Amino acid sequence: MLHGRGSSVPLVACRDCAAIQRLRPLATGRQECWQCGRVLENRAGRSIDRALACSLTVLLLLFPANLLPLMTVHLGPVTGSTLLASGLVVAWSQGWPLVSIVLALEAIILPFVRFGLLSITLAALRCGRRDRWLGAAFRYCEVLDLWAMADVLLIGAGIGYGRVASQVQVTIDAGGWCFVSVAVMTMVTRASLERRDVWRCLGADSVTSPPHAVSCTGCDLLLPAHTVGRRCPRCLAVVRRRRPFAVSQCTALVIATAALTPIAYGYPMSEFWKGNQPSANSVLDGLLRLFQSGYWYFGVLIFFVSIVFPLTKIAALAWFVASIRRHSSWRLRLKTRLYRFIDETGRWSTLDPFTVLVFAPMIQFGQLAHFDFMGGAAAFLATVVLSMIAARQFDPRLLWDSAGTAVPAVSAGALHPTLVPSGSPRR
Repeated sequence: MLHGRGSSVPLVACRDCAAIQRLRPLATGRQECWQCGRVLENRAGRSIDRALACSLTVLLLLFPANLLPLMTVHLGPVTGSTLLASGLVVAWSQGWPLVSIVLALEAIILPFVRFGLLSITLAALRCGRRDRWLGAAFRYCEVLDLWAMADVLLIGAGIGYGRVASQVQVTIDAGGWCFVSVAVMTMVTRASLERRDVWRCLGADSVTSPPHAVSCTGCDLLLPAHTVGRRCPRCLAVVRRRRPFAVSQCTALVIATAALTPIAYGYPMSEFWKGNQPSANSVLDGLLRLFQSGYWYFGVLIFFVSIVFPLTKIAALAWFVASIRRHSSWRLRLKTRLYRFIDETGRWSTLDPFTVLVFAPMIQFGQLAHFDFMGGAAAFLATVVLSMIAARQFDPRLLWDSAGTAVPAVSAGALHPTLVPSGSPRR
């Protein structure tokens, strides 16, 4: 148990390296873990009221964004309007139901669920409610933040618009502008919400560290060792010292991702029929067409999120697993930072499937011209989903455990995280 002058200051265990530290009262700026550099708290421009206003705005805008026409294509005297769900219908009708279901979850269903839960949770806290179910609701909001991809879909829609607008006239309709607002406000909501404020409202942080303390992986609450296997009193997650079978599950998922990668890049994601002449488009083909049609900035983006990021994620996760098995203590801070990077950026690799989802229904004019989904889209989407699950199943604290350098507690004089003033560049 820890004692000293700061014994009434809340304690928190870093979810990336397990180091226990006290959080200083903070009016502005952010606090980082002294051991691995993870941001533990960020007070810059964040509040529950601001996040609630942004979340409600997103939730209300989701309805017209999904119900009103997104874009209209003008091909001579023929016009065709598309909804956000039009691409899902095309994928399903062309024999790709699993692709349609996954993209429907990421683009439509989970944004509604996430922002509905978030709005209810923040509104309840604003009204002074502290019901037990609110902890579980907010924990699910944090999980869904990875999978509700309105912001990713916006960039995919922009790329799809660029591909089609370079050949035919396209106008953005009311639903499209509403969706742009949804995507922007999604990012603003994320920037306005300080998760630690919400958890403190739902239950106070610990101020003492019991022997062999364990940290809840859902809300970072420090708990006694005997609570392992029980429900966390704050977020209702099952308390685990480390994620069970994290290394074996991550290894299996990385192997599956690597096996599908040649198919994802080698097979076409879509096929464009103009009259009776088909033209296949793989990831690399689409990348070249963006540069050739003048949309080089989208081409650079696709190169990183569809090629650099996925391959980096596979290599990095393999490196982490090998490091744990070899009990390596080399560059632990670098590995932890790299883990955070691939975990946070992995969702952006869905850009290519979203691009196909948007532009495929825009060119469906029967025998005159139409787009078809192909096997490469399913394989690429599978690699993205599997690698995202692999990153979430991996437990970065095992890197520190296996090296014998994890610090469950330190002396009272070194318990404070690194304080970074507001506006300072992140290291």
